[in-house]
Amino acid sequence: MKTRFYLRKGTKSYSINFEYRNSYGNIRLRTSTGFTILNPKEWDAKKERLKLPSSVLNAANINLNLSAAIFKFNKSIMYINEDELSEIHAQKIMYVAFGKSNNIYTEKTNFTKRNLIEYYEWFLDYYSMNNSPYTNKNLTLGTIKTYRTGLSRLQEYIEDRKLKSFSFNDCNRDFYNDYISYLTAKNYSKNYIGTIIQKLKTVLGYAFDEGIHSNVEFKKNYFSKFAEEIDHVYLSTEELKRIMDLDLQNSVLEIVRDIFLIGCNTGLRISDILSLLKKTNQIIFTEADVKYFKIKQIKTSSTVIIPLNSVVNDIINKYKGSLPKYQHLKVINENIKKICKRANITENHIIRRTEGGKEVEYEFPKYKLVSSHTARRSFCTNAYKSGMPIQDIMAISGHKTERVFLNYVKVEKVENAKRIAKYSFFH
Repeated sequence: MKTRFYLRKGTKSYSINFEYRNSYGNIRLRTSTGFTILNPKEWDAKKERLKLPSSVLNAANINLNLSAAIFKFNKSIMYINEDELSEIHAQKIMYVAFGKSNNIYTEKTNFTKRNLIEYYEWFLDYYSMNNSPYTNKNLTLGTIKTYRTGLSRLQEYIEDRKLKSFSFNDCNRDFYNDYISYLTAKNYSKNYIGTIIQKLKTVLGYAFDEGIHSNVEFKKNYFSKFAEEIDHVYLSTEELKRIMDLDLQNSVLEIVRDIFLIGCNTGLRISDILSLLKKTNQIIFTEADVKYFKIKQIKTSSTVIIPLNSVVNDIINKYKGSLPKYQHLKVINENIKKICKRANITENHIIRRTEGGKEVEYEFPKYKLVSSHTARRSFCTNAYKSGMPIQDIMAISGHKTERVFLNYVKVEKVENAKRIAKYSFFH
């Protein structure tokens, strides 16, 4: 990440501007700070501040304002993974830091109301900045990414079908069936197509409630999101112990292992874990000799309190009362596979899913299917298998419904039946 203040020459004066570039080079933003000077010799390009003493009125105060703004910007940006940072979100942080208004985002309210694509784009811009009337919060970065994928697929469909325009009234049964056929022909998975449809339905619903259109076809049963259950992997307690017992002799691998184990023993989403690792003051408190995490979840904005077991406590002690050093998500996902391979988690695992309207089957060594998200799934499954009540697990994991929670639990039917058979009802 690179930030800088610099002068931009105008017709009669020089404005002090601010520039932000992310590490990947795909986001570059500039804005005026609102300060101007007449003589460029008053500016120290190396320090990126006005020279002192200066003939510029309130020069010292301007420098203080620049320092305060960059501090506010850096403080806001440091808790976000750069690979998850959208241009709109970076703009929001920049505009808030420099006292700008959000008018740039509300100007789009004068779009052609019949044009669905224009509304879809406005929807993403506006609700990434403003709270939704239904959830009372703005869209998270992960959610925005999914919506943008849905928008891209719809734009590709319109281009492929050579449609000159696409309005809300075009969303009918014929469109739905043809769109599903189009996506299926692209060999997208059933769950992927279902997510694309779900996001489109949400956008149509918002526009309907705002009086943008009166087409109710999206509410009918045929206009449905569909999904199928995929047998994702989880790691058993025995496999996790093998990972814990590894002598890795590599600092990065050790840190990645410890971060992964925190997820396996707390059920936190990886975004929440990475947020914790970036904070100088960890959200850890002790009561009655038990340590807890208290964290406001990024995805749901709900606060969860999680008791820390011996595994997490040992990790905290290892880092002298703190947590492991932050690692990029890509580093975690690449190295956890290497770690699992070294732990001999190599048995084959079969994945079955629908692609292009046909059921396909893939077989991989289990370690290749492990990612950062496997930790959360492992926590839910192992806690469930230990006999912990679903409500208690959900209080920790933050799941809102049993249906969503049970998607994370990977228990064979025979194994589940054996667990149920232990209840007195069956004796």
